Amino acid sequence: MNRADEVKLKFEKVQQFLDEKNLDAVLLGTNANFSWLTAGGDDHLEIIDKTGSAMIFVTKKEMTVIANNNEIDRLKTEAFGEVASLFNFEVPNWYDPQGTDNALKKLGSNLKYGADVPREGARMIKDDFASLRYDLTEAEIERFRWLGQHTAAAVEAVAHEIVPGMTEHEIEAAMSAKMLADDIFPTVLLIATDERIFNFRHPIPSEKKLDKYAHLVLCARRWGLVISFTRCVYFGQALADLKHKQEAAAYVDAVFMSETKPGAVVGRILDKAKDAYAQQGFPNEWQHHHQGGLIGYEPREYIAFSESTQSVRANQAFGWNPTVQGTKSEDSILVKDDGLEILTLTTKWPAIDVEIDGVVYPRPAILER
Repeated sequence: MNRADEVKLKFEKVQQFLDEKNLDAVLLGTNANFSWLTAGGDDHLEIIDKTGSAMIFVTKKEMTVIANNNEIDRLKTEAFGEVASLFNFEVPNWYDPQGTDNALKKLGSNLKYGADVPREGARMIKDDFASLRYDLTEAEIERFRWLGQHTAAAVEAVAHEIVPGMTEHEIEAAMSAKMLADDIFPTVLLIATDERIFNFRHPIPSEKKLDKYAHLVLCARRWGLVISFTRCVYFGQALADLKHKQEAAAYVDAVFMSETKPGAVVGRILDKAKDAYAQQGFPNEWQHHHQGGLIGYEPREYIAFSESTQSVRANQAFGWNPTVQGTKSEDSILVKDDGLEILTLTTKWPAIDVEIDGVVYPRPAILER
């Protein structure tokens, strides 16, 4: 599937969405939906903002981009490229404070429309619309595979390069440099060393210096798709108790993977993982950190709860992240009709092989250096 065909397929999905929701149009303003509909285009400006430099107004007949005059040339050339001809363009002047509003009034006059960003007069459809992104096209899967392998290789290289005495911020910078040099944007970097790993499940980097143990957690984006995984490195021989905890987290992770198959209900998958925690002697550890869920154009398109009723389908991606205090097992996986594929698995990292029902799930061990 080429990029133009992918955009056309997604336009058809939006048209079906409009029929189902009894709407005439939708206004898409989030980075996630811009990248999804444009088959990998990027309109971000501010690093931390989830909206970008353009919006797309989609009716049952056409797609129209609204972007200011100071942005449009770059967007047409780089974000849209070969699919620009599939879109119309409204180009307000940046210095007209009413320009975007007037463009929307022109496009949406007498239309009932929804929006994924707050907009007066529009129905909020962000959560409902997100489900259109869940099932990946073959082209998206190929992009995801590339992203998984390149991010894993970069982070694992950093794990072999860092040395005791480095601060967590220096480790963060090393990971960022490798990502950005490959046109991959790190959206989440959680770095913890030594006791901070045991104290905090979401450790943002600090000035703490590495002594023996480092915890590297990454979410990274390219083409709008977001990959996630975790790697841990220990300088010297890791304590037996630490290895035991990592093996327990790996087992729970393997249970997550074995249960994530077409037709499975997400809430029941989580319940199986809770049982696995108990089997490993850590019945309450799941309570201290969310356990992951579906991934795609957000780090988690949704998080799994026991009450979750979504069903797994082929060509969906998941990121499960079970933790046992001080350890974590996490990779990004792709669900297929005949099994699953670990998108971030490489042959250069030590593995804990967990066998369930005759299938071996290689889970990341603690790298000892």
